[in-house]
Amino acid sequence: MGSVFDIPILMNRKVTRISFAISFTIVLLMWLVFIMDYTFDLNWYKYGVRPGEWSGLIGIFTSPFLHSTRDFGHILNNSLPAFILTWLLFYHYRQIATKTYLLIFFLSGIGTWVLGNPNYHIGMSGVIYGLTSFLVISGFFRKNMRVAAISLFVIFIYGSMIWGIFPIKVGVSWEGHLSGLFAGIIAAVIFKQKGPQPKKMRYEIEEELGIEPELEYWKEDFVPPHKEESLGEHHQPKIVYQFIPKSVTGKKADKNTKTD
Repeated sequence: MGSVFDIPILMNRKVTRISFAISFTIVLLMWLVFIMDYTFDLNWYKYGVRPGEWSGLIGIFTSPFLHSTRDFGHILNNSLPAFILTWLLFYHYRQIATKTYLLIFFLSGIGTWVLGNPNYHIGMSGVIYGLTSFLVISGFFRKNMRVAAISLFVIFIYGSMIWGIFPIKVGVSWEGHLSGLFAGIIAAVIFKQKGPQPKKMRYEIEEELGIEPELEYWKEDFVPPHKEESLGEHHQPKIVYQFIPKSVTGKKADKNTKTD
């Protein structure tokens, strides 16, 4: 008998623990770097993405873990989304999660290096935008109710983030946000055929196996033969939607420092 506890999280505790551990580790690393940078005044922002400069390429690997030490709101605002979205990715897309995360991670950094203005770009927001767009696009691609629900959840919680891809606020790396957004879309397209797939209907499976269906598909204005005699000349027939057995029709169906 089912119960309220029959939910995916409790049905697969191992995957839940692994997903939680990965998400927690990433956020923990963000905070450890921030605490060290803040405490010892290391000025690690210099290891952010510096667009157009070869030395700035190091930021592709390091910038997501760097946050402004002058504004605690920067890392605070990035921590919860980074945790939730990473958890969702590794729980529901565990077969492709690592490849997807790394692809978004590097593409968002590369995009920032190409598109950004000559400042230091730091923060996890580019990856966050990438994870968000990936979850949303993949949910619609797969036509999976569970994944689609995740997509709607992401849109509802982080939908206002869309404004971050425009150069509205001074000091915010909209280039990093835009790069992350496109990185997530690219990852969703690349891995479209991998990971959880929509369940196939019975007729789709039968067609793939070459099994001829027993019933024809829907047809209008069909009246069973035994009722035709009872219809008067001026009687207006009703439109009836039903399956037509092959035994009746005898026919086969037709096919149709800027922070981010």
